[in-house]
Amino acid sequence: MNRPVPVVHLITTLDTGGTETMLSRLLAFMDRRRFSNHVICLTRMGDLGEKIRARGIPVHAMDMPRGKITLTGLARLVRVLSRVRPRILQTWLYHADLMGLVFGRLTGVRSICWNVRCSYISLEDYHASTKWTLRACALLSRVPSLILTNSHEARAFHIRLGYRATGWKVIPNGFDLDEFKPDPSARPWLLRELGVREEGPARSEGDPQTPFLIGFIARFDPMKDHPSFLQAACRILEQGRNAHFVLAGRGVSRENPALSQWVPARWKDRFHFLGRRHDIERITAGLSIASLASRGEGFPNVVCEAMACGVPCVVMDVGDSASIVGDTGVVVPPGRPEALAKAWSSVMGMEREALDLLGRAARERVLMQFEIRHIAEAYESLYLSLGSKTGRRFRGRK
Repeated sequence: MNRPVPVVHLITTLDTGGTETMLSRLLAFMDRRRFSNHVICLTRMGDLGEKIRARGIPVHAMDMPRGKITLTGLARLVRVLSRVRPRILQTWLYHADLMGLVFGRLTGVRSICWNVRCSYISLEDYHASTKWTLRACALLSRVPSLILTNSHEARAFHIRLGYRATGWKVIPNGFDLDEFKPDPSARPWLLRELGVREEGPARSEGDPQTPFLIGFIARFDPMKDHPSFLQAACRILEQGRNAHFVLAGRGVSRENPALSQWVPARWKDRFHFLGRRHDIERITAGLSIASLASRGEGFPNVVCEAMACGVPCVVMDVGDSASIVGDTGVVVPPGRPEALAKAWSSVMGMEREALDLLGRAARERVLMQFEIRHIAEAYESLYLSLGSKTGRRFRGRK
């Protein structure tokens, strides 16, 4: 029997985030008889690092401060790569892409695959180290064997940034439909969790007696554009709608002064800032609408997660959001809170039966196009192809 192909995944952080979650899901479903996976994290272990390690997959934390390089961390990185001797080095996110290229080559790795994930980045919003890293990656982008993206828009965006890859490959994110699924008990639970009372039987989801729960799951980051979401929310409340807004993610809490500034005092009780949570699948299943307000994404996980839960989505037209949602949700231009509010209002006016039909269609779309087992098979095929071309350039589909 052939020995499993050794693959090392190098990533900047293993705190909970879209890219990190995708790596965790991928590793859970890859065939261990054919692939021996290791994970190297440039920073600390993080929540997902412990989760991956609990599955029996080796995880090595370099313990470098975020955005900084230490000689001790670099020495650890070289030692791990030299010991594992991967046939393929898969890097995730810009800092890992750059570090993986330099130290992968230094330790003799033949096949290095970058994984770029976003379709928009405003450099003025980020540290100088991120700007220089991105520019260096663009200059060196011909060197990796392949550049992988999770969306067609991410590929186009990086080409505009000056990336000139020898080969490109687009593989979308994948989702476990046993984890994210419709849950009739989620809404009553979420209402109790938020301290919101539901009054009387609902004739439809938009009935004045029925609180409408609109959610936005995203870390606090300029790219996520929380101001647009909150401005749209205020427009809905000005219309007298019985709506509550559920926001969760790193930095999204009452202690964040920016969020408190953006919410008028008279509506404080309509906004629920939950911070980082480990029960996102249940929160998502309890929503009436899931929303995406970002200025830029590649392939937004939260949209597919909501669709898998049978929750209708209203999203900004960023990254591949429009093609993900298809005709199972509503797409509006980015940076237009008035358009976002209008779309919410339209969905809120739908009858319960129409909303249920929309939710079922959304889940079926995820099942057919983005189920994690199919996506893991796509990664496996790619790695087998890379592994068989040791020492030669891989020319992916354009």
